[in-house]
Amino acid sequence: MRPMATSGVLTARDLEISGWLGRLPGASIEQIRRRFGLGRTQGYRRLQVLSSFGLVRRLHLLAERPALYTVNGRSLRPGSYEHALALAELIVAREREHAAIATDQELRRQRGGRSGLNGLFGAGELDVIGRCGRIPDAVESLTGGGLVAYEIELSSKGRTRRESVLSAYATSGYRQVRWVVPNAGLARLIGEEIEQMGLDGFMEVERGHDVGA
Repeated sequence: MRPMATSGVLTARDLEISGWLGRLPGASIEQIRRRFGLGRTQGYRRLQVLSSFGLVRRLHLLAERPALYTVNGRSLRPGSYEHALALAELIVAREREHAAIATDQELRRQRGGRSGLNGLFGAGELDVIGRCGRIPDAVESLTGGGLVAYEIELSSKGRTRRESVLSAYATSGYRQVRWVVPNAGLARLIGEEIEQMGLDGFMEVERGHDVGA
């Protein structure tokens, strides 16, 4: 079989983009551009080269929503689209602030013994991550010490489920848990449950950024 014709040569930045996408379910072109400081034409050009080498692919899952780029071989269901976009937006926002942050995929690999986070987190922080009964959507290492767990909640999946998640964090070693939600109604609901369980000094609820671009 003849190899696919390529449209350029791979650069160090291309490999960095591919590695970054490997940490996520997917990300939009605008999120990739902002994360790596690329112009519009430059961004499309680099992703075209990565696609031609078979390293990434473009998925258009939902009408009137941005296409997502994923590493080749990774599947993504339409039902997971909004969560993937919200997670990428969170990672972009925090990394643009130079935060040390890991995604749930990296956390799962670490728990499975397939490495990854020793250079990002210390032994004590890895112990906190490993002992918690819940794997967050993302974990950030604070400059002054301690870890923040992020939970992205885009719709109400039931009080019983959330109480189980809240309880797992209540007995964990995380310094703080931040819930990222899309609207005021859900923020109010989760905030009330946090307060009822006496966790309002430990958890906070924030509105997610606009991820429609």
